[in-house]
Amino acid sequence: MAKTSLKAYVESGAVTVDNQALGEALLAAASEVSSGGAGAGGVEYVAFSGMTGSITFGRDREELDEDEQFIIEPLSCFLGWVCWKDSKPIARHQWLAHEAHNRVAASELADHGPYRKAQEGWQESVGFGFMSADGDVMFEFSTNSKSGRNAVGAMMTEIGTRTVAGEPNYALFRFTKEKFQAQGEWNWKPKFLVDEWLDKAEVAEMMGEEAEVEEAEVEEAQEEEAKPARAKRTRRT
Repeated sequence: MAKTSLKAYVESGAVTVDNQALGEALLAAASEVSSGGAGAGGVEYVAFSGMTGSITFGRDREELDEDEQFIIEPLSCFLGWVCWKDSKPIARHQWLAHEAHNRVAASELADHGPYRKAQEGWQESVGFGFMSADGDVMFEFSTNSKSGRNAVGAMMTEIGTRTVAGEPNYALFRFTKEKFQAQGEWNWKPKFLVDEWLDKAEVAEMMGEEAEVEEAEVEEAQEEEAKPARAKRTRRT
């Protein structure tokens, strides 16, 4: 599923993946993440710094509002590989958690060496797509750090468990951070605070209400513009 179709999928009545299969796939993927085993245009990519705790998105590195609520689409969870060289990613492979047949094995990864540092080369990554509560902005977050993979894996485990049980599995959450100490040094890891679990119908209804409010505001503005200039001047004085 294309990342830009998250909102369209939520608002549609289509069911392309059996809940049991999706939930089991997410649980298997989350288990793989925690055990150490092995995205498109219009998407804002989120970057997280383990050193400073900054959470930014887009080319201009805008700060992500840690009080803003977002929604995770369960079908957007993915696994993958990222190859680092000279302190930047030079190659990636990603596949959706429920499409394990697209998985790329370690033995299939191209050699981009020589690598000068121990942390260079191919590393496992994990992530998910999410959207603003009104569905207007699409984001993607991926991470290859151990703490980051554990955080995403925990979220995938909860989504998978809820999906299998037939419970609401869309997380209405805030993307924030948590400080921790490792090897005598303080670092930061991502933290996803779930405010509420919603089902697909509730998410679609939420987006529909936002759309209706926006349409009403546009219509009101158009009516205001259409009024005589004298009437508008009178109201301002």
